[in-house]
Amino acid sequence: MRYVPITPPFRPLDHLDFYGQLPPFRNGPIASYGQVVRQYLFAIPESLGSHYLANSELTDFDVLDILRFDPSAWDVAEKVAEIESSPDLNSTERRQLVRAGLGQGLFRAEVRRHEASCRITGVSEPGHLIASHMKPWSKSNNVERLDGNNGLMLSPHVDHLFDRGFVTFKNSGSIIVSKRLNPVVPELWKLDFVRRGRGFRKPQIQYLEYQRDQIFKSG
Repeated sequence: MRYVPITPPFRPLDHLDFYGQLPPFRNGPIASYGQVVRQYLFAIPESLGSHYLANSELTDFDVLDILRFDPSAWDVAEKVAEIESSPDLNSTERRQLVRAGLGQGLFRAEVRRHEASCRITGVSEPGHLIASHMKPWSKSNNVERLDGNNGLMLSPHVDHLFDRGFVTFKNSGSIIVSKRLNPVVPELWKLDFVRRGRGFRKPQIQYLEYQRDQIFKSG
C-alpha cells in the first residue's frame, strides 16, 4: 500500500456530477448527497479512480509510478501469510516477525546495535539504510530471522549488490567483489571497495559465511 500526496490537494467533492453517474456501490467514501463519510481506506471503482487521476495535476510519469507492478509486494504478502498461519507462534511473535520481514521493528533495532552504518558507503543516517539479512529470510528459521547478528545496515544500492551476491565481506571486514559485477556499476555509484571496515564479531560470522558460500557469485 502506498500513500501518494497530491499537490495542490484534489477535492472529490468538486466532481460529484461524475460520482453521481456511477452505478451504486456499497460503502462508498461519499454519500449520494455529497456528505463525506469519516472512515479510512475506501475501495472505489476503477472508473472513479481513473477519473480522479485524470483530473489531478499528476503527470503521466507520476501515474505510471503509482500504478506500476511491484513484485516485492508479493514477497511481503507471502511472508505475512506464512507467519500468520504458523501454529507455533503466539500473537506477539507473529507481529515481531512480520515487522522484521519488512525491515522494521525488533530485527532492525537489533541490527543497529551492532551495525551503526553502511560498511561500504559509511552512511549512518538510519532513514537511508536498509536492515539486510545475511542469511536470507526464506532460508532462516524464526530465531535467525530476528537475530541482529544476521543483519547489516546497508545503503539501498549496496543492499541490492549484497542481496544478489555481487559483493560480500571477509571476516576481517575487507570487501570482496564478484567478477560478475559490471565495473561500470560501482564506478557510476562511486563506491569505494578499498574501504576497510572493522572485523566481524564471532556471532555474525556464521551468517556471513552462509552469504559468502551460498549467495555470493564467486565465479
